[in-house]
Amino acid sequence: MNEDILKTSKRKRQIFRSTLLKWMIVLLLFIFQSYSFAGGRTLLIFVIDGLQSDAAKAAMEHGAVNLKYLYDNGVWVKEACCVSPSPYLRLPDGSLPWGTSSPPNVAMHTGTHIFESRKMDDIFLAARRTGIKSIFAGGAEDYKEFNTADFVYYSNTEPDSVWVDDAIKHFENDGVRLIRLHMQRIRPNWTGPEDKTKPDSKYQQYIVYLDHQLGKLIDTFKKAGVWDSTYVIVTADHGMGMTSKSEHPASVTSSWKPYMNFYGPGIKKGATIPYAESPDIAILADYLLKMSPLKGHTDPDVTVEPKGTTGTLLTNIFVGNPDTLNHPQWIKKYLESTGGHRSDDYGEYREAMIKLQVK
Repeated sequence: MNEDILKTSKRKRQIFRSTLLKWMIVLLLFIFQSYSFAGGRTLLIFVIDGLQSDAAKAAMEHGAVNLKYLYDNGVWVKEACCVSPSPYLRLPDGSLPWGTSSPPNVAMHTGTHIFESRKMDDIFLAARRTGIKSIFAGGAEDYKEFNTADFVYYSNTEPDSVWVDDAIKHFENDGVRLIRLHMQRIRPNWTGPEDKTKPDSKYQQYIVYLDHQLGKLIDTFKKAGVWDSTYVIVTADHGMGMTSKSEHPASVTSSWKPYMNFYGPGIKKGATIPYAESPDIAILADYLLKMSPLKGHTDPDVTVEPKGTTGTLLTNIFVGNPDTLNHPQWIKKYLESTGGHRSDDYGEYREAMIKLQVK
């Protein structure tokens, strides 16, 4: 009898030790995963199609609490400019190297002002070289050209919430740390500039809805314990025109003026900088994630100079640095040189930018 009791007791101790060991392993894995997340930086580039500063600020006053938090605790750009908002990036030979994707989207990935070839380095390729997983997701088939991220999603019909859910899924399951999302469904709610700041307009209500989607991402980062090492860039690919049509012709100055806000550790709180351009976003993304430098054009057939990146690192957003820096302001110089008379053809902008940047 005593022998049976001893055997039973020994078996129970073995089961207990085995169970304890398993739980310790699970705990160690959890701690290691949390440490790995916390040790690496996360970057969210949250693009709201066509968003401008006046519309963003109006939404902050009427329920966009996450946009307001990032604005109050980050850096807002007083005058942000995008590269040519022309709908087609058509080269002189008639080719469309980036399909029907608009130039500003290419700019914020490559850090360049002109785009002579499909063979260009971008933030997703830089992330892969650095061992960082990335996702690009957006609500238009135009974005199928941006296929260098580890996970790529695009559709003309899916709601914007799908892209947020995809990002959360890959963040939690795959450790994605470069997240670039493009909220597109705001465009059908555009009814003209006179309604874009009215709190009861469909346009304003949709910004507040997108703010809720942004909040889901922020909550995810907080639950994962990485919020303190997360950077957020809220911006737009371009501005909007001055009619009730949901368009952004290059001939209209407002089309060149997107919203731009930066938030994260080491970035000033409640501050402004005077100027930034869409190619600067790629340069900043590369810097924040400590990735290998962007190369610009990698096509040997491209002869235009400069072939490398032409964006500017916005050092003035960081704590301890002056509010101003020697920004070349390429796009502002181009806009001023036209005297308000611009073609909707990308070729005009391209030719002018080449002349500006080789001086």
